[in-house]
Amino acid sequence: MSPVFAKVCFVSPCLALLGPAAPSTAQQSLAAERFVEIVLRSHPAARQRAALEEAARAERKAARSFLPDPSLEYSRGRARPGDGVSRGTETSTSVTQTLPWPGTVSAGVQAGDRAAEALRAAGEAVRWDLEVEARNAFARLLSARALLEIARSSEEDARSLRDLVARRAELGESRESDRLKTAVEWLRQQQALRAAERDAEAAEASARALAVEPLPRPLVLEGELPADLPPLDHDDVRRRLTERNPRLLAARAEAEMQRALTSVARRGRVPDLDLTLFRAKEIDKESSGFSLGVTLPLWNAKRGEIARAQAAWSLATAGAQRLGVDLVVELETRLKDLELAGVQAATLGREILPAAAQGLRLARFSYEEGETSLLDLLDAQRTYRETQREALESRHALALADGELQRLVGPDFNPWR
Repeated sequence: MSPVFAKVCFVSPCLALLGPAAPSTAQQSLAAERFVEIVLRSHPAARQRAALEEAARAERKAARSFLPDPSLEYSRGRARPGDGVSRGTETSTSVTQTLPWPGTVSAGVQAGDRAAEALRAAGEAVRWDLEVEARNAFARLLSARALLEIARSSEEDARSLRDLVARRAELGESRESDRLKTAVEWLRQQQALRAAERDAEAAEASARALAVEPLPRPLVLEGELPADLPPLDHDDVRRRLTERNPRLLAARAEAEMQRALTSVARRGRVPDLDLTLFRAKEIDKESSGFSLGVTLPLWNAKRGEIARAQAAWSLATAGAQRLGVDLVVELETRLKDLELAGVQAATLGREILPAAAQGLRLARFSYEEGETSLLDLLDAQRTYRETQREALESRHALALADGELQRLVGPDFNPWR
């Protein structure tokens, strides 16, 4: 075999599947978990989550501030007795404190706690979405870098084959049409390489924008895309959904809050007690004492408030139940997508890609021995390259499918552990 020809068309079958080349010791590499940590620390959504946590604490504090501020009244005036002989100053001071009914207070505290739980669940949903977005961006960058390596190797192979056929054509060992074919193939691979470079640059720009804080330059990545999928425990995944999904937890907390507010409205039919302490100084006497006052629920009895609270409770409960069903349906779809992506990645990586590599070796050997045409070799090259790209894209699709499932059951869900 010619030393020059031995270089032609050779691309390692595992090149696209191993991810980017090993980083140099001089540059610290960036792993997925480190990238997620940076995004969770620097992205504005982190402040949004902190604000939701602060709002939850405020709800709990407000629910426990059940004793209203007292009201103070002071009056001062000039008075003259009926005989018109003397005049004097009269003053009156009173302090009124409303004492809520204990049952109403406890129901209000429960409502505030449930509202705080809903806010915390909303904050957790923000964190989940942000972490999944970070993992997807990192997977996209890994995929783009690996596709770029494939494009570079393909361009090198096409250039080597073009140079070899051109020399053979000069010696009369190859036809001019073969030289033109290899030149066209090299130009095609150059175009594909430029497109892969643009995709890799765009993926890196997206990752840097998501991280907010500056990332090292050059950006060296650590890790690889998943290659296959182990068996999944569907029951465990469903349990994680029902117990941990923040959207579902927020909806349930909202329903419980409306239930507590219904209790507040019902118990509010028992009037609060107004306690007033007063002191009055008149011209001819001074008086002090206290008074008790209540609002009699005769005409209103808070029937409207109770009806509205009951309707809101029914609506929130139905919404939480519907969301639970919708999430289970979505979960089944995501599970099927993940398992299908796992099957495709495993089939391409273990069966189709090795077969395409073997076909390329046979085509190369046959062309060297003069048993096949250049067109057959070019066709085997293209088949192998496309299979490489498909295998890598299937692994990227597997990572994305896992991310969509993590949106439902939590970013810490990892089937490969």
